[in-house]
Amino acid sequence: MKSRNASIFSILYRLHIISPKGLFMWAKSLILEGISLMALLRFVAYFYPQRCAVIDDCQSLTYRELYARTRQLAQILYTKYHLQPKMRVTLIGRNSLTLTILLHALSRLGIHTTLLSTDLATEQITAALQKHHYHLFIYDEDLKQIPTETPCMAVTTEALSDILISKEAQTRDLKLPKIWRGGEITIHSGGTSGNFKSIARRPSVTSFLPPLLALLHNIRIYQYKSVLISLPFYHGFGLSTLIISLLMGKKVYLQKHFDVIKTLEIIQREQIEVMPIVPAMLARFWQIENAKEKMKSLRCLISGGDKLPKSLINMTHQQIGEVLFNLYGTSEAGFFMLATPKELASFEETTLGRPIQGVTCKVKDLNEKGIGTLWVRSRWAMHEKQNQWQNTGDLVSQNSEGYFFHHGRADRMIVCGGENVQPEHIEQVLLSHPMIIAARAFNVPDPNFGNVIHTEIECTPKATLTEATLLSWLRPQLSRAEMPHRIRFKTIEMLSTGKQKHPRLTSPTKS
Repeated sequence: MKSRNASIFSILYRLHIISPKGLFMWAKSLILEGISLMALLRFVAYFYPQRCAVIDDCQSLTYRELYARTRQLAQILYTKYHLQPKMRVTLIGRNSLTLTILLHALSRLGIHTTLLSTDLATEQITAALQKHHYHLFIYDEDLKQIPTETPCMAVTTEALSDILISKEAQTRDLKLPKIWRGGEITIHSGGTSGNFKSIARRPSVTSFLPPLLALLHNIRIYQYKSVLISLPFYHGFGLSTLIISLLMGKKVYLQKHFDVIKTLEIIQREQIEVMPIVPAMLARFWQIENAKEKMKSLRCLISGGDKLPKSLINMTHQQIGEVLFNLYGTSEAGFFMLATPKELASFEETTLGRPIQGVTCKVKDLNEKGIGTLWVRSRWAMHEKQNQWQNTGDLVSQNSEGYFFHHGRADRMIVCGGENVQPEHIEQVLLSHPMIIAARAFNVPDPNFGNVIHTEIECTPKATLTEATLLSWLRPQLSRAEMPHRIRFKTIEMLSTGKQKHPRLTSPTKS
């Protein structure tokens, strides 16, 4: 433990986070900018002024330029749009440099910011705007589902970007209001089921330091220079990757949305070393010819947001080496478990890993198979949930070494013919087939059995599967209640998070 602590101390010192000059700059930044994302930006701009900070499809900025532009935008929002601390603003847009600047500028003004999903329909956006009293609505003008009329003032990210590069903005140098702390950042979870929950977080040291220490010690992310973020900022995984990458002075490439061909081109062209992903994205990588050649630069693939199939672990390790890490957490509790490549290779089924330092986990309501509901308590949970026990809703087991294993969602459990059936188990079995790259299982009401299982699967381009051959392959691996009554072959579209949307359950979820 002493050597581990010494190692972490040395890394933090090299990153200037706890060096004497670094501590002085932290104090100065927090005094001038409050406990906000802008304070973090001021800190890294001091130590890495000429280093490239962020690149998107249109432009790139150094850390000094990023801080200066953020301050200019904060002044524009303060004077032109009359934003004051504790006001509420909502954003809907794809990853971009402008969106990055906006998040930091709004934090500096003490604004409570809500990030809406770009997968929302017009009716859902309208309902969200009507429910909350937002002072300003900011959106990308190319999003087709934006309502024509809004109950609050609205502006596009493109308009703000134009103002930002105008002569007026370049000469503007006004004082910003004093704040003690930046406003909350709220994201929505539950996008795969359509039932969104609001998750609010405040900028604070405790919200990022323990996860950062785990990333430094277990993944050694400080060794790498370039990061590609295709996951949207409104996904907690994408936003936290952005903040931690900027804190360490990395070069961050932003992609508006995941496109497997374009993503592989970026990885190869820019020699990307680190990328956060979800399993569905990784599955699509391995369907592309010469993907291995394009992914040679990768040193760290961090998977999260969904269960990681064992077949994907084996394929990735075989093709580009042991670079795949598995992170587990919830939007409410944050990231709190990690499995290294060696740990992922050590078990026949995918492990979630073990809790990182500062987290307590327990499994309640165990059944005869040793599977129960996972509860977690952490210091960096969502606002007003810190250090409180939270039910993750995930069904897990734990082995004698303390490793956890995922067995599905409690809220997806359904009853078929009097038996409890977990659709995620069926999906994982389907994904183990070498010709299947995506699968989803869901219940359909049936007069004889109450419910039966239907599945939709997406196959590799050269697959020769039929429903009959697949059912024959499935029978030895699934119980009678789990066997699909219908299999549909189709292309399964992904949400902008890289996940696939699950149909809503239409039956009771408990026996």
